[in-house]
Amino acid sequence: MLAFRYSCGLAFLTGLAITYFLTPPIRALALRLGAVDLPNERRPHKRPTPRGGGLAVVVGVHGACLVVLAFSGPQENGGLVFVEWIPFALASVVLLLTGVLDDLRSLRPPVKLGGQVITALLMWLSGTRFGVLFGYHLPPSLDCLLVVLWIVAIINAFNLIDGLDGLASGLAIISAVGLCGIFALSHLTGDVLLLVALIGACFGFLRYNFHPASIFLGDTGSMFLGFTLGVVSLRTLTKSTFILSLAIPLMVLGVPIYDEVLAVWRRAVRRWLAGTANSPTRRSSLMQPDLEHLHHRLLKAGFSTRRVGTLLFLLNAALVLVGLLITAFDSRAMGIFLLGLLALVYVLFRHLAVIELRDTGTVLLAGLRRPTYATARALGLPVWDMLCLAGAAALTMVLLEWPQPHFWQAWFLDLPVWVTPTFSLLALSRLYLTVWTRAGTRDVLALIGILLIGLFLSLGILLLIYPGHPMQCLAKALLIGALSHPAIVMLRIGYRSAEELVPFIRYKSERITADAERVVLYGAGARCQLFLKKRAFTVAKPSDGREIVGLLDDESSLHGQWVYGYPVLGGMASLPQLIARHHFSGVIITAALATQARQNLYQLARDHQLHLTEWRSGEAELLPFAAELTEPSAARVSAVPGPLYC
Repeated sequence: MLAFRYSCGLAFLTGLAITYFLTPPIRALALRLGAVDLPNERRPHKRPTPRGGGLAVVVGVHGACLVVLAFSGPQENGGLVFVEWIPFALASVVLLLTGVLDDLRSLRPPVKLGGQVITALLMWLSGTRFGVLFGYHLPPSLDCLLVVLWIVAIINAFNLIDGLDGLASGLAIISAVGLCGIFALSHLTGDVLLLVALIGACFGFLRYNFHPASIFLGDTGSMFLGFTLGVVSLRTLTKSTFILSLAIPLMVLGVPIYDEVLAVWRRAVRRWLAGTANSPTRRSSLMQPDLEHLHHRLLKAGFSTRRVGTLLFLLNAALVLVGLLITAFDSRAMGIFLLGLLALVYVLFRHLAVIELRDTGTVLLAGLRRPTYATARALGLPVWDMLCLAGAAALTMVLLEWPQPHFWQAWFLDLPVWVTPTFSLLALSRLYLTVWTRAGTRDVLALIGILLIGLFLSLGILLLIYPGHPMQCLAKALLIGALSHPAIVMLRIGYRSAEELVPFIRYKSERITADAERVVLYGAGARCQLFLKKRAFTVAKPSDGREIVGLLDDESSLHGQWVYGYPVLGGMASLPQLIARHHFSGVIITAALATQARQNLYQLARDHQLHLTEWRSGEAELLPFAAELTEPSAARVSAVPGPLYC
């Protein structure tokens, strides 16, 4: 134990010394390279300040690890070994390059996020795992996804909170101390030396980063702090009480995570609001910076920079204390501590999430007051798709594997396999942006193709997990596709199907009064279809005072057939006989007639006293703009054709 304490002291002092003495030359280099933050509304400092000081922190931490590895054995350094340190160092290099390039050239958000994802993937490949969920071992693909999401989330949490002198470094020290306490209470020492080195490096850097700061961490440092704490916090997860063990790192890293949740929530709501018809602003990215972080709000409330930092340090320390108490008492007092935590979260949301609650209320009121198809599509279709896939997976398990112990746990673990590939492909293919009320055959075929590709990907993942049961995996895939895909497709094409079905239903259900005008439609083509759709969906009553007896068309192959829900009675040549047989008194032209055919129809209308009108849906020739100014009446007549009466 004495040797371990000696190694901890060596790690702390080495990290502090390296960072303390390396920061001034890095500050001078940053000034020479132009890596400087100028004062603006997002940065409350008073003068241009160099950034990139996080490079000294990175070197300090890894330098301390090397010194400990060189001057102490595995028993003395708590289990820190060279083989385990190497993957962490290599992943840190990838993140370091991303941060340095961002500090020098301001990388685009997708490129920056890509560097973070690669760093997290390297850690997963090196053996960093979530391991189990609710007592069940996670499939490798799901475990990888959770590890990447966790590490990237913590990296960005510290990146977002780094907006005030000394704030990110101070919060990192408090969180690292909390994790050290949790490791000590759990009798785990493997990562304590790494945390102690981080604490020493942060203390060494704070000498130059306290208000008024002479150098900033930059993305190089803030991302490294989040990366280190994100990786180490995964080691606190235990296999027995997943929810409890997950709550501990969430509390230890509480303030940065809380600020990140608010940022994503706020930007997502504002992005939606900016996309509405009534908003004059353009949609912004979720990574677009704003002035609504916790420290910004406290500064706007009138607190000084030092006081804002102190308040956030105290808040994070309180959360760390709760995490330590839960660890010390294990599950005996877990309920009491979690209730206290929920009360604290309520108070924080009540007082520090006013902006997010207000914007969310605006969205809900706008959606309820004026619901649009775009709103329903954005919210309803993804939910419907996931419900269909999840429900099909549950029903398939009932049909093929019932009875099964721990049914719902097994279903929950299978959900990512069946939902994630299809849902991701639908989102990437932009099919959620398709207006399905006006979709065509190509859109429907694209949807079916995406669903099939997603199903094959899910089948491939399942075969990788259970290579010894190919037929059972194939049966599950076929059954899930048969149960979910028709529901997903029919919700989208239901309106188009109704467009074809409603005219026929209305034709069968119309109750025409004795004095109603009986008419026929001349032309069974596309214009006739548009007329019937317009009449079916815009006329509120079952009848608009006219009874459509049937259709007329000069194409003999259509005679005696049903088109758009109505019978084709005949052509113009048989019009006199049809009048006597069906007793109609009007004809609505729904086709583009040649001159001679139009004249013949006019003559028949005069001879038989028919009421003749025309429904037009094509282009209408407009007079030039200058002529419209001088002859408005002529332009109006040419642009808006009216009905024809004979």
